[in-house]
Amino acid sequence: MTEARVRSSNQRGLWDLELQDPAALEVVADVALCVVEVEGPVEKEVIYTRVRLAWGFGRAGQVVRDRIDRALRHLLRQGKAVKVGTAYDRPGHEAEFARTPTERCARRVAEVPAAERQLVLRNVVGEGPGVQREDLLREAARFFGWARLGADIRDALTGDIDALISAGDLIESGGGLMPAEGA
Repeated sequence: MTEARVRSSNQRGLWDLELQDPAALEVVADVALCVVEVEGPVEKEVIYTRVRLAWGFGRAGQVVRDRIDRALRHLLRQGKAVKVGTAYDRPGHEAEFARTPTERCARRVAEVPAAERQLVLRNVVGEGPGVQREDLLREAARFFGWARLGADIRDALTGDIDALISAGDLIESGGGLMPAEGA
């Protein structure tokens, strides 16, 4: 992302621009858009991390977060990005796969967009119709590399299952969870 920052700064003739500088809005937006294009759907916390690292910050304080939030709103107004739940993505992009963790990139549940978690849940139910909720939670957690089902993981995945049922993608009965017809 540092390359995106340098490229955008150079294109605008704005060298050594600080992220907090009000004139940096377009550069911050370009870096955030690069994150969305490469990683979308992507949660805001991940965007904060990628953008702050492009400027070499160890953490994102309130001023930095405000600047990134302003850049994200700018991208939304321009139609270059869309908000899907709590995540940001490219317009018209549909999550087609879920990313498994690597040694360099393990994500907390809050860093995994709902669209990605729900894709995994639908796939597990599709591969094993009749799966019980608790088994589904464990399988999804295992996919993302989460060794145990803490409250945050359980709450997020349970919410995702409930959302899939409400949307008509899954059906729950005494026999477990099943894919909805045509889903």
